[in-house]
Amino acid sequence: MIDSALLLDELLKRALEQSNQNVLNRLKNEDFIKSLDDVTEILGSLGMYIKHDDDARNEIYLKIANALVRSFFTTYYINLKTGLYVGYSSNKNYKTLKIEEKGNDFFKDVKKNISKTIYHDDQERLFKVFNKDFLLKETNNGNVFKIRYRLLLNNIPTYVSLSAIRISNDDLIIGLNNVDEITKKEMEYKKTIKESLTYNNIALALSINFFGIYYVNIKTDEYEQYNIDSHTQQIEKIGEGKDFFYDSTVNAKKLIYHEDLDKFLSTINKKNLLNELTTNNSFYFTYRQYIDGNPTYLQLKVVNLLSDSDHIVLAISNIDKQMRKENEYKKNYEKERMFARTDGLTGCYNKNYLLEINEDINNKIKEQFLRDFAVAVCDINDLKTINDTLGHDIGDKYIIEAKNILEKVFNNSPIFRTGGDEFVIILYEKDYKNRLKLINKLYESNIKNKKTNNVVIACGYSDFISGSDTSIEEVMKRADETMYENKKKLKE
Repeated sequence: MIDSALLLDELLKRALEQSNQNVLNRLKNEDFIKSLDDVTEILGSLGMYIKHDDDARNEIYLKIANALVRSFFTTYYINLKTGLYVGYSSNKNYKTLKIEEKGNDFFKDVKKNISKTIYHDDQERLFKVFNKDFLLKETNNGNVFKIRYRLLLNNIPTYVSLSAIRISNDDLIIGLNNVDEITKKEMEYKKTIKESLTYNNIALALSINFFGIYYVNIKTDEYEQYNIDSHTQQIEKIGEGKDFFYDSTVNAKKLIYHEDLDKFLSTINKKNLLNELTTNNSFYFTYRQYIDGNPTYLQLKVVNLLSDSDHIVLAISNIDKQMRKENEYKKNYEKERMFARTDGLTGCYNKNYLLEINEDINNKIKEQFLRDFAVAVCDINDLKTINDTLGHDIGDKYIIEAKNILEKVFNNSPIFRTGGDEFVIILYEKDYKNRLKLINKLYESNIKNKKTNNVVIACGYSDFISGSDTSIEEVMKRADETMYENKKKLKE
């Protein structure tokens, strides 16, 4: 193999003859050839043209090939017309294509070995590259074609850079460079940049919901305030202070809705806040603040920075629209719930709600966690006769009047209409203590109304017997029995 020094001599000689100072300056540097582009440029500057004489042409190819060994660990000369090729290597360990240094069909020999020498993820691309028509197109008009892929060097995927250039219509030079280290550094850098951008974008996306963000040093109480620029959608610093907790307390007294002020001051107290963060890495607090003179629902999120024990982040978001929707939903839900529990005629509770109450009371009886109570069962006398003789409109008025009477007597207890003429009252606390007086008051009302042909309500009651009764139904059954006794007495 001809030494690359011969090419240097040839180039120096030609540069001196032409007094080409630019080339002479470049040739003084031992590493003047860095790439195929350098070779092409220097040859062009010196007006060196390849002769058609085979011996001369082969000699210059050998010179170029030897010179390129400086930049490439493996270099191939390929005659595109015949397929003849010659390979040169600066390091025997890099003869990885498993082809002879000489051959008659470069593309055929290379494709045979792609599956053995190229990393599997890159093989499809290399089958396309090592195609005569493809390389002719890509290297037309002096263009340099480059591609980076992974060779299997000692069965380890290693990044290499392939450069291809035509030095005549039919003659192609391919050089391979080991770029594994620099490629991996580039990839690591890109990964770092991408992760940084990703984290920044995530942080920005999360912070867009917050109109006030505070970065607080819990050692010194100093803080920085940030918000989101509505136009650029970027986080920007808008202020700082020496004592976050003092400033927050002063501002709270001016801005926080009066009903929420005490709770807000307790939450924002440094000791309370840090105590909360010892058990929870973050927590929320909802309150109302005056904005444009109107109480507006805000949510304060406090976050403990695990990677920075000296700082915490407090972020404030406007949740007014959401809260008002939720409150409206709850209000409507309660209306519908009460509608389902309310008797349409009298407005008192209905049988469905009584069944819910009974279930709750029975659970408390099982758990032995129940206060004293009594049950009164009432029935309107002669309602059927009134409906039959005077009509249902008059009967409905009797039912409403009966409800009014019961409300005046048992004014601290829930009243349930369980049937056409039946009512149930559960007596707690004050009404329970005064149950005998209340039952007697109803009896006196009945005596008076009986004389004037007004509404008469038979009533019986029974106390819950702790340790004996296992359900409210047992109490109601006894009350129902005493109601029928009272009904007979009122009809005498």
